[in-house]
Amino acid sequence: MQASQAVRPGFFGPQVSVLNRVGRLPSHARMRARIPKRLVAAELEVARRARRRRLKAVRSSAGALGVEQRLVQRITMGQSRAEMARIADLGYEGYLEYQLDYEAIDDGDLERAIAEAFPSLSMSAAELIRNYGENLGVPIFQLVLSSVYRALYSPRQLFERMVVFWTDHFNIHLFSDIQPFLKPVDHREVVRRHALGKFPDLLSASAHSPAMLVYLTNDSNVKGHPNENYARELMELHTVGADNGYTQRDVREVARCFTGWTLAGLRGGTPGEFFFDASEHDERPKRVMGRAISAGGIGDGERVLEILANSPRTARYVARKLLIYFWGYEPSKRDVKRVSKVYLRTGGDIKAMLRQVLKRGRMAKAQPKLKRPFHLGVSALRALFAEVDSPSHLLDYLFEAGHLPFNWEPPNGYPDSEAFWSGFVLPRWNWAATFLNKQTGGGVDIDLDLVDPSLPAAKIVAGLGTLLFNGAMSAETEATLTAFLRSGKKIDKNKIYDAIGLAVASPEFQEY
Repeated sequence: MQASQAVRPGFFGPQVSVLNRVGRLPSHARMRARIPKRLVAAELEVARRARRRRLKAVRSSAGALGVEQRLVQRITMGQSRAEMARIADLGYEGYLEYQLDYEAIDDGDLERAIAEAFPSLSMSAAELIRNYGENLGVPIFQLVLSSVYRALYSPRQLFERMVVFWTDHFNIHLFSDIQPFLKPVDHREVVRRHALGKFPDLLSASAHSPAMLVYLTNDSNVKGHPNENYARELMELHTVGADNGYTQRDVREVARCFTGWTLAGLRGGTPGEFFFDASEHDERPKRVMGRAISAGGIGDGERVLEILANSPRTARYVARKLLIYFWGYEPSKRDVKRVSKVYLRTGGDIKAMLRQVLKRGRMAKAQPKLKRPFHLGVSALRALFAEVDSPSHLLDYLFEAGHLPFNWEPPNGYPDSEAFWSGFVLPRWNWAATFLNKQTGGGVDIDLDLVDPSLPAAKIVAGLGTLLFNGAMSAETEATLTAFLRSGKKIDKNKIYDAIGLAVASPEFQEY
């Protein structure tokens, strides 16, 4: 695969309608200057310190993953030598608890840099409208870019994985309507605030989110003319699952319970915030899934949320999605039942469910999964301790591969299935071939001290095997890389970059 074969029309090209709507990409020079070097240096030091201590590595065999490596791959946005050093030091359960106790992990350097570079992330909807009403591109791209940098550099890796999971579960399309002013608040106050909390709290926060209410048109849900859109997706996508114990009449009744749930600014209150309009609420009796709803006012909707959050059907639905995300595409009914029991016993405690999902014995039997495009791109950069000077090439790739953050229009969120993502092979290969190439706008720097060009081909390949695969490189990929390095011109930096591209395009790196 040659870099010259890559074809990239480009997310930032003039033909892309989304960019035409939102304007130019705002400068992120401060982000480039403040984040990568410091955080990459810190992670490199973790790996080097482990090597100096001669910490026994948790290694995998050729073509196969050990259970520790499997855990690291599943609960991070991509393994690195630093993460493998941590799990070698802490052990399987210790490393899992380290990541679950995310608030004890210091991410201050990253978050201070993000706050400085992307001030829109901390603003209210009213402030976003006031400051960026004429330039929607600023809040859009600050949210997208912050998500990329957090995935790359945050030490709270399991937390960031759960942010991605819940972003899909409670999907809101950022590039539509007034979402550039609403979704950043939703992402901060709903998804990130409750990502490792309790599911009922997360569900309630989402239901009160102006971004969700506008996205699913509940802002037009009024007495006498109920809008069923939010009610349907609340049950089908957010809680009990499609066709699972409710009827069309239940959908209508739930819609009536949520009449008057809207955003402020339309009928009173602070613009962009949640507002309950009592004058538009249907106060007549209601019955949902066999239960009478008699709380009245805003309590009708809150009672529905309570019923749905405590339903065994919701427990099974959430449990199965978590198992698919972390374990594999076809979890057993037995495993779903075990995780759903934890949900019901703990009141939807997400950390408790993850402890069950990620049990060592279960993960030892985990199915290989195809990395989604965002995961693939970030995992390659993390493995190489890359300094991302400019993320534009990465965003180009994500757009072409169909996985730009917050850009899935339907409410079901980006798919988590091999069948869907295996159809986007060419963008994956193109990106692997070009992401280290300065001429194609890669914007990525790596420390070649990690891979010395003066070494023989076999030793360079062995180094790449450790760096990218932790010893799990297949014999076929090893032979391909060795033959490539021995062919043609002498080995130099550019040839090693090409070899890395071939490695990233290999089947075992595309999976995890």
